[in-house]
Amino acid sequence: MEKPFQIKLIIRRVPALAAINWLKQAWDIFKQYPLLFIQMLLLTYVVTYLAALSSITLIIGVLVSAFFTAGFYHAIAGVQQQQKIDLSWLFHAFKDASCRRSLILISISEFVVTTLVVMIFQSQTAEAVIRLQETRELDSSLSLQVMALLLTVFFIKLWICYAIAIAFFLKEQRLLIILGAALLACWRNISSLLIFMLLSVALIILSIPTMLLALVVVIPLLMISWFLSFNEVFALKLNPQQDGVLEV
Repeated sequence: MEKPFQIKLIIRRVPALAAINWLKQAWDIFKQYPLLFIQMLLLTYVVTYLAALSSITLIIGVLVSAFFTAGFYHAIAGVQQQQKIDLSWLFHAFKDASCRRSLILISISEFVVTTLVVMIFQSQTAEAVIRLQETRELDSSLSLQVMALLLTVFFIKLWICYAIAIAFFLKEQRLLIILGAALLACWRNISSLLIFMLLSVALIILSIPTMLLALVVVIPLLMISWFLSFNEVFALKLNPQQDGVLEV
């Protein structure tokens, strides 16, 4: 009788400047299906916007967010494997029952953590906003707090994107293992992720002169880069010294 495979997460430390290669490789993937990736992004945004119109549909929007991300990643993997992809690849995760529960829990976790972080920053910046209204002078502490909030939310997004990839591609169903492994991967590679976050902010700022229209290119490019960072941080191979152990 064959031994069942066990999953062992092996997390690599990547060079600090790896983020530059992620963006370069992401552009090579994006330019193969530029209109399709933009369509996937716009469709996701439309669904998210419609879901935010009422409190009931907002819950649905929160729950399906991870499914769209997983579907986008599925399409990226398809391009890497030289397969022909189309818009239906965006909905692949909805059909995969093996990761459905995990993706729902990850979506809820992201919503809860992000909401708590925003609430904490709101309470901390309340006093700075009052001073700004009274003096009508820009408070440097307020600017720093806003920047810290943006970077924190960005980091949470990277963390959740890793968690989604672990749940979808590796079929891990234990939420604490998923979130813990994703957080550890981010922590071990904080230097490269920090550079990636700064480059991402720079690209977003550069889109401002275009009235943010360039974001339809920048956001898919960043999402592809996030997935490529997952590919580099996590390795997938069979351990020849231990039968039935699949190292990831």
